[in-house]
Amino acid sequence: MPLNHLHAVDVAKQLLKLQQNLLLAAKAQNWPLLRNLDRQLMALIQQLDLAGAREQFSTQLGVLQQSYQQVLTLAKEELHRTETQMKQFNQNRPGVLAYKQTIEGEGL
Repeated sequence: MPLNHLHAVDVAKQLLKLQQNLLLAAKAQNWPLLRNLDRQLMALIQQLDLAGAREQFSTQLGVLQQSYQQVLTLAKEELHRTETQMKQFNQNRPGVLAYKQTIEGEGL
């Protein structure tokens, strides 16, 4: 059952705002905000499902899904960068500890 015009316009605005905010938060690497926006999106989609109105917004949801894929790509890239940094840190750690012990020993 399609939503009335005013409610449909409100939902369309919410979807557009979520799409824009998702992309901005991802580019800013604001992971807590992204998590919050994801929850908002899921709640809105559940409302559409309960109202039987998901089909009414299929175009907007398709565009939002594309943006969501971009966000996932950015998140995966950041995860990869972080994993690489952690690996390098763990590889360099014995040398750093040995250097620190040498420096501390020289101060005695």
